[in-house]
Amino acid sequence: MSSEPVRKDSTPSIPEKDSLPYDEKRSESDVGKDERVVDVVAGLIAGHAEESDLDPQVAYQLRKKLDRNMLPLLCLLYTLQFIDKNSLGSSSILGIIQDNHLTTGQFNNLSTAFYAGYIIFVGPHAWLMQRFPIAKYIATNIALWSVFLGLQATCHSYGGIFACRFLLGASEGCITSGIMTIMTMFYTRVESTQRISWTFMCNGVASIIAAFISFGVAHTKPTARPHQWQWFMIIVSSLSVLVSALYFWRMPDNPATARFLTPQEKVDVVKRIRINQNGIEAKVWKKYQFIEAFTDPKTWMFFLFACVANLVGGMGVVFNLIIKGYGFNTLETTALSIPMGASMVISITIGTILIKYFPNARCILGIVGFIPASICCFLLMFLPWENKTGLLIAFYLVASDGLGFIMILSLVAVVFAGHTKKMTCNAIFLVGYSIGQMVSSQFWKEKYRPRNTVPWIIILSSFAFDIFMISIIRWYLVRENKRRDAEKLASGEEYEEFGFIEHVQEDGSVVKLKVPIQFMDITDRENKAFRYPL
Repeated sequence: MSSEPVRKDSTPSIPEKDSLPYDEKRSESDVGKDERVVDVVAGLIAGHAEESDLDPQVAYQLRKKLDRNMLPLLCLLYTLQFIDKNSLGSSSILGIIQDNHLTTGQFNNLSTAFYAGYIIFVGPHAWLMQRFPIAKYIATNIALWSVFLGLQATCHSYGGIFACRFLLGASEGCITSGIMTIMTMFYTRVESTQRISWTFMCNGVASIIAAFISFGVAHTKPTARPHQWQWFMIIVSSLSVLVSALYFWRMPDNPATARFLTPQEKVDVVKRIRINQNGIEAKVWKKYQFIEAFTDPKTWMFFLFACVANLVGGMGVVFNLIIKGYGFNTLETTALSIPMGASMVISITIGTILIKYFPNARCILGIVGFIPASICCFLLMFLPWENKTGLLIAFYLVASDGLGFIMILSLVAVVFAGHTKKMTCNAIFLVGYSIGQMVSSQFWKEKYRPRNTVPWIIILSSFAFDIFMISIIRWYLVRENKRRDAEKLASGEEYEEFGFIEHVQEDGSVVKLKVPIQFMDITDRENKAFRYPL
């Protein structure tokens, strides 16, 4: 892939001042960009373009403040999203199949319905999150999904639940992309990798919480109204309403609008993440970045990885049925599903610790993450059926593949620049994610139970392909970094560090403001200083 030069109008070479009168005579190449088409924080950082980096202690205290105000909300959101998404699996042994007269094929189709809604709306979500305040947009969709989840409790037929599951997926299609985008607005590359991992780790926490909720409602009488599965839907729907309100109230749309930050802290947040070379957010959709997203080979490498990596996803719908198939009753099954979440939490925790000490090891950790899960697939196929303990432990440890997926998910968040391009690439990745999830729900058929040999063969093959794709992605990124280094060495030129924007003041006059080049909303192809993390 050849590296295109920085767009001429984004990097005029005017070294003398941070702010210049617009009517001062300049050559055409010196004209800056309109501030409406660059990063939303360009004006915020303009007067501080050439200041030195933050004192480490100041940066540390600022990061702690960000964590206190944002991480609890992000973790709470991802916990509830996973419970909502897998509510069908949790309800599978609580009576939803019998009450709605579902066949095995229809039950599998309900999972497909969720991802059909997800895949159809992930593109519109990406466009709308760029046009509207992202945190408020996410909060609106949380409120919508809480309604659709609650409505499932009123259904008594396959058609009704199918419609609710479709709409649930449609409303949740913005969450992963939204979290990835918000993380990179406030944190450095390594920090965002850790924090995306922590939020994804909440999938494991969600599995534990869902198991406890299931265990609790399983103590109610199966014939009482609401039925056990309906209680589960009502409880989780109510919790989602509360999270929606919290997001409207507390989650900032970007550093410039964060109410918990002082004016100086807002500037400091932006200065701290300059090293990312990704920018923060731009509210104007740019056609050339949209096209570049589709012509970038990285986009399709990550898409293909997402398709195959999520062939394990159907397990989230049938996990209770798998455990029950080992010979346990309903109450025992609800309790025995708890360690599966713990497996995911432990594996991702190890990854977040290691990435702190090996910040360019995402791909290596991703490969390592799929190895234990691959071994467990072998065990699930070949352990004696009488060895229930061994089968359970192997089943739990398949969930350790979450480490492999989250490392690549966090890489997607930081290898693309240019806000339109970044949102488009996120959407394409999530389309791949949805395709894998849709397909994965279809091969857990009645005829394969209880051993499920065919599904385990498919999942094992997907893990092998995941390792192959991660290796290809890493090779490509390393090659691109070396090519850019060689180009710079051959040219002997330094990279442009600043661009200029046109700012309209209160009195109507227009001035040029000097802005770090990474906040001019340029893509990773345009920014010659961009180096891909590994």
